[in-house]
Amino acid sequence: MTPEQPNADRGRNRAQTQIDFAVGAGVFLVALAFVIAFVPALFEPFAATESASPIVSDRIAAATVDTLGASSAEGLHAPTEPGVLSPGCTVAFFTANTTLNGTLDCPFDAGDDPATLFGHDGDVQVIVHELDGSAPRDETELPGVDIATEAGTFENVTLSRASADPLGATDDTTVSGRIVSLDGQQYRLTVRVW
Repeated sequence: MTPEQPNADRGRNRAQTQIDFAVGAGVFLVALAFVIAFVPALFEPFAATESASPIVSDRIAAATVDTLGASSAEGLHAPTEPGVLSPGCTVAFFTANTTLNGTLDCPFDAGDDPATLFGHDGDVQVIVHELDGSAPRDETELPGVDIATEAGTFENVTLSRASADPLGATDDTTVSGRIVSLDGQQYRLTVRVW
């Protein structure tokens, strides 16, 4: 029997240690780069931001259409005509007319500003304007509209209401819109949140 020479066969029996190490280190570095690049984006939706959220403005736009919606049910406010605004409740909302609001049983307090009405901590502006036009920030640029309601005809109603001066809004303004019908005419309802 020949004695084994431990140092002579050592290189042939050990596999490719340097190549294994290089491949393992490369896989580790690629995985580490992936984690560093993509993990912060996983938590981004939960981070607090300074700007208004599109979800908030969209929720307020939908709630406005629902709140001002026309209902064919007697004594119950449940909008039965999607996108059709009740003329009386619309006038009560935009003119903050609490008397008309009480007479027509609208499902909101016309004395509350839009931010309070829709439960938003920031400022809100709701505008109903021409379908093809853009929504002006300044309500003096909006033409007055004549609206026939159950309580009579209201002339030269400005369909804009805000919880604060919209001209003082910062760059962090989020806008959402809906197409609505009022007195048989098509309009665009625009909500700004800042």
